[in-house]
Amino acid sequence: MNNPILEADKLTVRYGRRTALDGVSAAFAAGEAVVIAGSNGAGKSTLLRCLAGAIIPDRGRVVYGNGLDKAKIGFVSDRLSLYEHWTLREAWRFHKKEFGIAAAAERPPIEGFSLDEGRKIRHLSVGERTLFHLSLLLAQRPAVLLIDEVVHGLDPFLRDKFLETVIGAMDELKTAVIMVNHTLSDTAEIPERVLIMAEGRIILDERRDDLMAKVKKIAGDAELPPSLPVLFETSSEYRRDRYIYPFHEEWRRDFGLTFTDIGLDEIVKAFIGGSYVQKRTR
Repeated sequence: MNNPILEADKLTVRYGRRTALDGVSAAFAAGEAVVIAGSNGAGKSTLLRCLAGAIIPDRGRVVYGNGLDKAKIGFVSDRLSLYEHWTLREAWRFHKKEFGIAAAAERPPIEGFSLDEGRKIRHLSVGERTLFHLSLLLAQRPAVLLIDEVVHGLDPFLRDKFLETVIGAMDELKTAVIMVNHTLSDTAEIPERVLIMAEGRIILDERRDDLMAKVKKIAGDAELPPSLPVLFETSSEYRRDRYIYPFHEEWRRDFGLTFTDIGLDEIVKAFIGGSYVQKRTR
């Protein structure tokens, strides 16, 4: 990738005896949308926190490109603290002063979303906190927005508002969005690129459209040629599914099997399931 805006260079992070990141490298371009997925404990949140500067890696470095400085990196964490004892008005005034936001900006608005500025942050719901936090970050006009596993905790209205706002930032500000997400059913159309992690490493880094072309499902008990690469298999007394990766289009003709297209959410589940199987069989 030429001139990435943000880059992880051989990041290693250890918590005691556990290695959370194991030499992870990845580069991110200005304006691109990336989703990072994987099983619990795969290292996703640790990678995001390193990119945000919230964690200093034991080895490796985070490289800021294209004139990027930390004030232009917004981090929406799943651990929202946000000045708990302050009112929204106090938090906004502090944030505006700290980041040099223009005095003309009276409050951090999100269209169609407003809160009583006299309320204390500790009295907000998780969803309200998340939207308020996002509005503070967008007031900085971020070049990079890091989002850590918050979408699934929002009710349907606030989830739609959150995603609309993120997409708007991508369109208006050309913000690079890097999000950690377990459930992709609501966000599958946002990422252009998919990273999947397992045991502190990146096991897959693909453009979304390329990945969706390379993973197919075979339903049923048909015998498969040994040469077909089965990524993951699920079975019960009612159903059997096998996921093929990487798929080649000529196999439809060569093998006479029905290969089914599947969505990004199911693809990610297959990779996560496959990583669990590999871990158990070692």
